Amino acid sequence: MMTLTEVNYYSKKMWPLIVILLLVLLIFIVAVRLLFMYSSSQSSNSEVSTGELVKFDPIFDKIPAPKIESVANSSDFSLIMDTLDGSANVENATSAAKVYFIPQRNASFGFLSKIYSMATAVGIDTDITQHRLIDKTAIFDDGKRKLTIDIRTFNYIFEYKVTDEGDISAAEILPSEAAIISDATTFFSSLGRYPTLLSQGDKGVSYIKFDPLTLEVTPLKTAENANAAEVNAYLPDLNGIPVVSSNYYSSQNYVLSLLGSNSQKIVRAQVQHFERSAEQVGLYPIRSSQSAWEALQSGEGVVVSSLNTSGEVKIRKVFLAYFDPPNYQEYFQPVYVFLGGDEFVGYVPAITADFLLK
Repeated sequence: MMTLTEVNYYSKKMWPLIVILLLVLLIFIVAVRLLFMYSSSQSSNSEVSTGELVKFDPIFDKIPAPKIESVANSSDFSLIMDTLDGSANVENATSAAKVYFIPQRNASFGFLSKIYSMATAVGIDTDITQHRLIDKTAIFDDGKRKLTIDIRTFNYIFEYKVTDEGDISAAEILPSEAAIISDATTFFSSLGRYPTLLSQGDKGVSYIKFDPLTLEVTPLKTAENANAAEVNAYLPDLNGIPVVSSNYYSSQNYVLSLLGSNSQKIVRAQVQHFERSAEQVGLYPIRSSQSAWEALQSGEGVVVSSLNTSGEVKIRKVFLAYFDPPNYQEYFQPVYVFLGGDEFVGYVPAITADFLLK
């Protein structure tokens, strides 16, 4: 049996070892906790970056698919995926996208002064030519110029009637694209209906051969032999996602002008833009690009452009875009875009079927 003196002796001997063991144990516990925290952080970051961990917020519940006019049925084509990797994968794929509500406006009490100002801006003598109102549409028509205005949004369509060759004179030197775009933006501004988003987006110039006798319009690939030009105003990207129209290669916001020797005569112009709400925004799950590809092949897609109505088409690019409606629709929502040969363009609604009305 050990005496107190011996116990005290051995306790002093063992104490440094006990302290070392406690320090080792403490270091081990701290290391384990740090490793756990690091693993959790990496796991969380991975889930967010790959789009697996997304909190959807479908505040509008089920919504209708976008209404898009079709020029052909996608099931009539033999579609072949011919992208770089041979798949329908899109860059920066995500599992969710925002959907914006488009409020329908009511006519304001001051709409009369606004529409008369717009009519005067396009050269209509409003002392002689008064408007006629059909439902929510005001129409000015003096026989030469016709201006149709939605009194709620002030979206408009302007048409100048080209009656003979006297309305068009050949230009020895065509104006520059910059000058053509400048005249178009001046026209937009003169009517007081040039939405900020349109002013921020790109402008594209297309050259045209216009026949004043038959009123036929022939698109040209170059400016050679052109006597008219169309300026299309496009919306800027939204959340890094491009915005497309019902025609893809053009826009429902445009100015078409004859390129005369002295001045440009505006013969057609249109603004069909619907402001989306910045507050009423939902986050909806979207289908995979592979699912959209299968839908396009089965005829569920919408073909908005194609030089042919059937035949083999090689799809060379797939991407996600927002669809800008040419007519009022409640929601500004995403679609998958498929681009192929012979100017083939197909759209497929991107929102998953569970959140689209049948």
